[in-house]
Order: sequence, then C-alpha cells, then structure tokens
Amino acid sequence: AAPQKMAPMILARSATTAPTFVARQTVLSPLRVALVELNLMEDAMQVELEFIKLSRKHSVPIVMEHPSTSFCHAPPELQLRAQLEWGKLMYSRGFRDDALQHMMQLGMQHPRARLLGARWATEAASELLVPKVAEAEFAEVKDKLPEDEAAWFYHASYLDQLLKEQIAAKGRPSAAKGRSPGSASVCPFDMCKLVTFTVRGYLQALHRGNKRLQFILNRVLQLAWDCSELDLHKAEVIAEIDKQAQTMQPWMWYMVLPQLISRVHNTDMRQLFTNLIMCVLCKYPHQAFWHIVQLMKSTNKEHSKLGMNMVQEVARQDNAAHRIMCTYHVVMQDLSNLATSNPPDGGSTMSLSKSFPKLLGGGGASRPGHSWKVLVPLQRQMTAAVPRMRSQKETQVSIDAFPEMLFSERCLDSLEVFRTKERPKKLVFLGNDGREYPFLVKAERRGDLRKDSRMMMFGTMVNQLLDQNPDARRRNLCLVTFNVVILQESCGLIEWVSKTRGMRHIIDDLWKRLRPGHQQTVREIKDIFDHSKDLHETFTKQVLPRHPPVLHKWFMQCTDPSVWLYKRLIFARSQALWCMLGYIVGLGDRHGENILLDTESGRMVHVDFDCLFGKGMLLERPETVPFRLTQNCVAAMGVTGIEGVFRRSCELCMGVLRDRSNKQTLLSVLHVYIADPLIEWTGRQHKDPRHEEEFGIQQARNTIGDVEKKLNGMLNVGAVVILGARREAESVLSPADAAGASWAEIVEWASPWRGGQVDELLKAAMCKRNLSEMYVGWQPWV
Repeated sequence: AAPQKMAPMILARSATTAPTFVARQTVLSPLRVALVELNLMEDAMQVELEFIKLSRKHSVPIVMEHPSTSFCHAPPELQLRAQLEWGKLMYSRGFRDDALQHMMQLGMQHPRARLLGARWATEAASELLVPKVAEAEFAEVKDKLPEDEAAWFYHASYLDQLLKEQIAAKGRPSAAKGRSPGSASVCPFDMCKLVTFTVRGYLQALHRGNKRLQFILNRVLQLAWDCSELDLHKAEVIAEIDKQAQTMQPWMWYMVLPQLISRVHNTDMRQLFTNLIMCVLCKYPHQAFWHIVQLMKSTNKEHSKLGMNMVQEVARQDNAAHRIMCTYHVVMQDLSNLATSNPPDGGSTMSLSKSFPKLLGGGGASRPGHSWKVLVPLQRQMTAAVPRMRSQKETQVSIDAFPEMLFSERCLDSLEVFRTKERPKKLVFLGNDGREYPFLVKAERRGDLRKDSRMMMFGTMVNQLLDQNPDARRRNLCLVTFNVVILQESCGLIEWVSKTRGMRHIIDDLWKRLRPGHQQTVREIKDIFDHSKDLHETFTKQVLPRHPPVLHKWFMQCTDPSVWLYKRLIFARSQALWCMLGYIVGLGDRHGENILLDTESGRMVHVDFDCLFGKGMLLERPETVPFRLTQNCVAAMGVTGIEGVFRRSCELCMGVLRDRSNKQTLLSVLHVYIADPLIEWTGRQHKDPRHEEEFGIQQARNTIGDVEKKLNGMLNVGAVVILGARREAESVLSPADAAGASWAEIVEWASPWRGGQVDELLKAAMCKRNLSEMYVGWQPWV
C-alpha cells in the first residue's frame, strides 16, 4: 500500500511549488531517480509522466518513447494516461494528423481521448467532421463524462463556431450561396436550438468548474446582446440564461459586474440583468456599490433612474444592505463634488475641513453625524478570491469571496492639488490597519474616465492570457493594473500606484546631474522648430545631439550587478508588452509623464488612457508613431537595443494577442463599448437621442473592427512624407486636398507573420522623420 501512495503524495507536494518549469523540474527530476533506485517503478513512471506533461506545457523539448514500450509494465489506468500524453505531445509538435488518428483509436477505450479527438477534428482550421457526426461524438463523450467541465465547454465552443457562421451568413445572404457541405448555409441544426444549446453548454460547463469563467460569461453576455440586436430567438436565449442563473453563485456574476452594468439598459435584457445585479448587490454590498455608483450618477437620466431603482429595491429587501448603501451614497456624493472643485486661490493644496468636512469622518462631539465606514477600493480588495473548482459539487458551495476586507473611516485633511490642466487631487484614505492609501480624484472636462476603467479591465484579461502562455509566464510578462472607480462618466477615483516615478522626471534629474546647463526647455525647443525649414534636419542635427540618452544611467545606480540585470530585463520586457498592447488599442499621448517606472523593479507602468483607439491620429498635430520608443527607451535596454530580449518579447506578446482563441476573448471584453458607448461617440452629431445612440454604437463597431484588423496583422503605420513645392505642382490633388495632405495617407496592409508586423512597427516608432513631426509637448528627443 505504501508504494502506491508515494507518487500522489509527491505530486501533491510539487503542485505547491512555483508554477515554473525550473522550480518543478528541480523537484521532479531527482525524485524520479530516487524512486527508481528504491525500485518503486510504478511511482517512478507516474512522476516521469508528470514531468513529460510539465515539459509539454512549457514548450520544453523532451524525448518520450512510445507508451506501448516505456509503460508496458504499468497498470492499465497509467497506460491510458501515457497514451493520452503521447497524443498531446504529437499534437503540440505539429504532427496533428498522427495525433488525431492516435486519439480516434484510443477513444474506443477512453472517453477523454474521444473528447480530444472530437475537439481537434472540429477546430476551425480542420473541420474534419460534419456537424451530425461531431454532434454525436460530443453527445457520447458527455454521456460518459457527465461531470467533466471540458466536455461541456468544447461542445459549446463547437456549437458557437457554427452559430458564428450562421450569424455571418445572415448578414451576407448572397455570400452563403454555393458553399460546401458542412458550411453555415447547410447547417443541419435548428437555429433556436443552436443558440439555446450553445448558451446552455457554456453555463453547464461553468457549473462543473471555473477554469474558463471569464471567457464563458463574457461570451454568453455577448451572445445575448447579438441575439437581441439581430432578433435571433432572443426570448429563448434570455430565458435559458435566467434558468441557468438560478443555480449559479453570486460571486460568478460579480466577476462580470461591469459588463452587466454596461448592458442593463437594453430593453430586452433589462429585467434579467437587473435581477443579477441586485443579487450581487445584496451579497457583496461593500464591493458592488463602488461599481453601481456609475449607473446611479450617470448623466443619462434613464440609466440613473435604473440604478436608483435597483438600489432602492435592494434596500427594501435587506435592512443591513440599506444602511451600508446609505453610507456609501453620502461619501461618494462628496467625492464626486471634490473631483470637480478646485482651490479658490489656485493653490497646490486643499483642506477637507473647510469644504468637505464629512470626508474627515470620525464622528464624536466635534463632528456629529459625520461618522462613516467604507471599503477602501483597492484593486486587491475589489477582486474576488475564488479557488480553482473542478466539480459541480464545489461550484455549488457558498464561498467567502472576500475573506479580508480593509475599511476606512476617515480621510486625511490635507490634499495635494496637481498643476496639470485637469487639477487632479491626491486624496488619502486612512485604513483601519493604520496605513495610508492614496487615490487620485480626477474629473475630465472633455474626456471620459470610463476609458481608464475599461482599459484596466482589458489589461486584466491580457494578464490572464499571458499567464496561460508558458513562455510569457517564464519571462514574467504582465501589466501593472490598478482600480478605477467611476463616480460619473467624467470623474472618479484612481488607485495610486506606489513606488513609481514619471519617466520624464527621472530623465530630467539625470540630465541636471550629468549634464548641468545643457538641457533646453520645451519652450526653447518649440521656438527652434517654429523657425525651422526642415524639421527632420533640425531634429537630427540640433536637438538630438544636445540631448543624448541618459536613462541607462538610472539602472547603473544599482550596486549589485544581478539587481541591475534584473531591473533592465524587467524594463525591456514590460516596455515590449506595452508597445504591442498600445498599438493594438491605439493608445496615444505617451509623453514622459504618462509613463511611470517602478523604482524597485524597473517595470514600466502606463497611466491616463484618454487618448485611446487612435484618437492621437486625429489631433490637430497627428501622432506619427505607433508607440513611444525614443532614444532613452532604447538606450536603457543595453548594448543590444531593440534586438534580443526586447524584440523577442514583442513577438511573444503579439503572438499571444493574435492567437485565434485569445483574439475572440479580447474582442468580447471590448464589446462593452458597443453596449455602452463613450460620451465622445454620442451627442455630437444628432439632436435626436435615437440617432445619438445609433451613431455611438456604429463608432464603437468601427473601433472594435480596427482592433480586430490589427489582431489579424494589419499595419497602419508608415514614414511621414512631406509634399514639396515641386511635388505639389505635379500632384493631381486639388489645392484644398493637397494642403490637407501634407501628412501622408496612412498605409494599411496585413502581415500574417507576427515578426513582420513587429518589425514594421519598430521601424515606424524609431523613424527620426516620424519623431520630428511629433508635437513638441510629447518631447520626442527624450
């Protein structure tokens, strides 16, 4: 009995180590040798199989003999597991036909092998099974594995694939003619059943495990919206979601609460989503109220009324929740007023005791009636702590999603007011643990703070996708995200990222210390450019020589060489990730104050996402580079510059983002912009509210379409071409068009190879002619 228990105990302990190849290899390799020496062959084979699986998942080359030879003396169950791993290994190495044939043969004995075979045979790239056969295969697998999350998920994914084809064919009826058997035009499924079975399959998978929770719920919400827009059996879809939601835990819907709030105004889904939001609000009032305040305080009267009705209904049902929400409402009203107010004397500080005494809290004789207690809205406090669940029994158990909550009862009296155009303020909550938690209270005059919130939501999803990729995980590729609380569309609270400093301030300090007196002010350089006849020549021969790169000196302040190398690697990799992601979402206005550096790790952090979705290309002085990759950014990466670590990280990040399944996940997150368009997309073209909404939705569709094109390999960058006098005389353009065409039309083309796309982006970002045409405030010489 002891030898049989040895391997499970060892593998359970190894699972507690860091999820990296090096950490687990260090544990598994010597243990296998020790087990062989002890003549515990069965345990040794189990450990060996686990090591082969580890190598496959981390894309590490490994040699595996055919299981019929290497596992011939193993028990039948272990032999089947080895056969499964053999097929997966062949598939990962590109021998997909052989792997599929192997799984089909093994499927007669093992339902999981049959599931893998059906999954691989129905992938969009192969489509080897006609729908009737595929449906029968998945049905057989689900009968044999009724509690398996993967069986339900991959069946739903296949139905979803068929559904996408049907929706596309419905939009292009003429294009569906003459398609081959098995295509959307001859799909043998009833459309009502196809839609409802897809939704049911996804949510039933969620009943059996939470591995794919974010993808499933985002996809289900998008399906509901699409069916509502297309009038495609929307009543049946909503009824199916309502039925499945009856047995789902509130924490599941909390994970997509922002998406529910953005879609709740849809007339078809309003009742269902209202019930789900109220369920979450009753269960988690401290966390959910920070989310729902954006609905209550919305400038859209219909949205605001809907939010207030939900809060009032919850208050009638639960007295404790009523008291909590009353407290939050008072505090958030003062926070909203604080965001839009400025010091009367235009100073750099404010005192809460003079204008907003309620925020000082405390109560007592000095401030009667001012006592309050709210959750500090840190990202870690707003994120549900949900363990990995692998069975229906586990998902039905009520869990404490927020075991440790940090509250605050007062804010510090003194506020720092920054001298930027929006005059944001640094407000500090005093936690009940005695620590100070600063936030930026900000109001956008013309912007929409929901961009920042949704960008962080998008960044969180990108981090999850990167964590699933072994190469990205090994390189510690991840974004620093922070919480953004929307108090109203134009104002909110932004979590302060500690231990960071603006890149421009770091470079300015280095210049003052290393080259005192040589640095020119922005105004002086602007005067030089204003009197220049050739911006490119002025930039390369006058400005750049006087401002050589110095950021690499900042890393050299480390006395320990290993720390210096670590910080430089983290800087290069995080910069690569932001460059690629910034291009995909059209992130602009990347001047030195919107890019921060972590002073301990060197990781790059971006803030202020108002200039999003290509908005920088529509400015009076259009941005001509896809992202910031100036001389200091390059010099800080060492002698190899953009080669080596940086380029490989760029290609890896672009590969993760462009992966077929990942691409659909990211686009589903961006779908929130269609459900709830930004202010700048509505209200500026039509006086009729219906036209405003339609215009906003169309703008959102165009924006998501541009993102999808980039994820498919599109490039919309190129060198700037200035039309000279001789060229103008020979141009076929009218004088008015020629005057507007001093900036070259943006070249669009697609690169199927991610390395080609990355290469062109890097060239455009470093092109000195492009940099010379940037507006001076961006400081392209820094």
